[in-house]
Amino acid sequence: MDLEKIRKKLHKIFHEPATHKARVTNGTISFLIIISIAIIPIHIVSRLNGMTDVDNLLVIFDKIIVTIFTIEYLLRVWSSKNPRKFILSWESVIDIASIIPFYLDKFGILADFPFAFETFLLLRTIRILRFINMYGIESEVLARMENDKNFYKIPGEKIERIIQRHPIIFMARMIMPLVFTSIALTALIISREFNWNAWGIASSILFFSLAVLFFIKAWIDHHYDVIYITTHRVILQNHELFGSETNGLMYNAITNVIPSNKGFWRWALGIGHIEIETANRDGTVSFRSVRHPHKVVGYIAENKIKARKRELANHPNKDELLAQENCDFGKSKTF
Repeated sequence: MDLEKIRKKLHKIFHEPATHKARVTNGTISFLIIISIAIIPIHIVSRLNGMTDVDNLLVIFDKIIVTIFTIEYLLRVWSSKNPRKFILSWESVIDIASIIPFYLDKFGILADFPFAFETFLLLRTIRILRFINMYGIESEVLARMENDKNFYKIPGEKIERIIQRHPIIFMARMIMPLVFTSIALTALIISREFNWNAWGIASSILFFSLAVLFFIKAWIDHHYDVIYITTHRVILQNHELFGSETNGLMYNAITNVIPSNKGFWRWALGIGHIEIETANRDGTVSFRSVRHPHKVVGYIAENKIKARKRELANHPNKDELLAQENCDFGKSKTF
């Protein structure tokens, strides 16, 4: 067994977020986080009502979750190219924050603070934000996409930016998986009290399946519905549970780009929509709930100008074409 090969494979899974395996792994860990957060209300109800059996079951479940998180953290450290740097990084702090409450509670450190354990469990939501936000790792993601054989590129094309939906949209879509998971676990506990009632088990399976579907849909929407801004075009990618659609818009076909973030909350949170008007048969293409839509429009406009300059520089009659454009611009200005 070659440990170095295993370490390299684990590095791709845990430290290269743009890979498919990394997205699946992070998605699985995120759903486990959702489950661990969903049991918080059950924890509180069981303790308030003295339901010792239920509380003991939840503790066993927490042990399983924390064991998985601990193993995952150790593998992240071991597979890192610089383990010491990773341990001291913000990512490591977030990982530790997701598991430390269990160990603090186990050694009785939180015993004097009612529901402190449940409160600290909410820190696990920060881990989900780390998995869905490319802030600080854009260069790694872009480098990965540049070498992706499945991503069709025009000769000489370079991906400069990847635009996702705002993270708060993903977190809002986590409400349904949380609710359904909590209901599923509650139904399972109730069915246990009635000698594993078949209806309770069936209800638990149904609600848990709905939680998984809602989570997968939200995960796909956030990670795979993106805008690639390249040197040659704007690529809008849209994935569904079954199938996908990719729309590549050359800069010379884009006639207008309109940002919109009307409303106090959209303005305050920096969430908005962009509409790209084109001369193609598609007409207007829109992308909703992006972060800082005006900045996105600025990136597209800047690249459109650069693309036009390259086109003029390579044109055999560039002086005549430039003179004609200046003339047309002057006419439109006087009009």
